[in-house]
Amino acid sequence: MAIASLVMGLLWMYWIGSILAICLGYAARREIRNNPGRIEGQGMATAGIVLGWIGIAMLAATIVGFLYLRKIDTGPPIIRKTRSTAAAVGRPRTGQEWFACA
Repeated sequence: MAIASLVMGLLWMYWIGSILAICLGYAARREIRNNPGRIEGQGMATAGIVLGWIGIAMLAATIVGFLYLRKIDTGPPIIRKTRSTAAAVGRPRTGQEWFACA
């Protein structure tokens, strides 16, 4: 399980691998602690846990960044009112205005 935790921590697999790395890493550490002389791999289990938490932190940072950028981008469009646009609102165009290039 320690090797699987390390591999999942390295792959991340769209952050599902991070969750699996954490679960497998803690399970491997528990198994190693219960059988002290028989099973090895404490370092790989710890590395898988650390990489899993890094993957979760990256997921959280990505979500916060996405929401922040989305919040900045929303809002009503800002239109500057100049004399030409303010005067043109609410009245029909004349023939000369249809062909004006300005």
